[in-house]
Amino acid sequence: MSKKKTGSAGLVASGLAWGLAGGLALGTLVVAPSLAPISDYAFNNIDSTSGGGAEKNEQEGEAPGNPEANSANALLAGHSTRIVESTLEQRPYIIVRAPNADEEDVKAIEALAQQAGATAAGEIFLTDKFLSQDGADELRSIIANTLPAGAQLSVDNQAPGIHAGESLGSALMFDVEKNEPIATVEDRALVLHALRDAGFIEYADGTITPAQGIIVVTGGSVEEGEGAQDDAEAFAATVLADFVQGLDSRGGAVVLSGRRGAAAPHGSIELIRSNAEASAAVSTVDSVDTETGRISTILALAEQLNDKSGAYGAASNAQAPAPERPRTEPAE
Repeated sequence: MSKKKTGSAGLVASGLAWGLAGGLALGTLVVAPSLAPISDYAFNNIDSTSGGGAEKNEQEGEAPGNPEANSANALLAGHSTRIVESTLEQRPYIIVRAPNADEEDVKAIEALAQQAGATAAGEIFLTDKFLSQDGADELRSIIANTLPAGAQLSVDNQAPGIHAGESLGSALMFDVEKNEPIATVEDRALVLHALRDAGFIEYADGTITPAQGIIVVTGGSVEEGEGAQDDAEAFAATVLADFVQGLDSRGGAVVLSGRRGAAAPHGSIELIRSNAEASAAVSTVDSVDTETGRISTILALAEQLNDKSGAYGAASNAQAPAPERPRTEPAE
């Protein structure tokens, strides 16, 4: 499914629809990141619940966070529910976690998705083996031998991440034209069980159901390696970026959300954003460790479900700070 980039400055006009407080929060969201830009090679470590973000950064030897951005995120924390409310009403979604995804980031996204009205359709953990060079040949073999009926793998691009995304996308997603699952229950189980038995993914039995959208969550602080990387980490970021593109080719509603290091050179988000075809299809969000990034992840998925895409966050390769909130019809 092709998508149109929004090119929006994001989240201002719709603020009045749900109150002055929410509108003020959104205005701060858009303005604050531009007041004092943060280096692309560090991420803004904000603890919106304890207010100790700056102190935490100093203890870890990092520069204190951007005060304006900290204030914006603190304000948004009190209005995030109203901002995302009803944007994913009754939309089933799956979270796919990269090995370096932060638990707090994932839990915050899940909580906001619930507030947005979404239906949780399961959570899948990618293992280090899934993203490794050593596991690539075995991954290709499993994918080729468990492909859901009617699904096809790309001939032009046979990268393991692409094929894995195409296979799992076919197994997990709805057919956007027919509005029914692409794969049968049996085919979906075959793909999932084979990948889990081989050590490529983890999930709990009985928890995975078809989804209309997928959020892939990665880490990406410089310390975790997405940015200045060795060959193994660069390969893993490439597999993840390819995997996201493969997923999107089957369902058309995929968001890659991570910390700011993932938007640095050779990070998975940067690889999507630097590829015109990929960035026109997949939405990306950096700074997922902030309230802004978490809200943006939910709104980006809503945008994807409306056939649009964008690159959002605080990194210089982002298109805008945040997506627009989908417009809703006024009550009669």
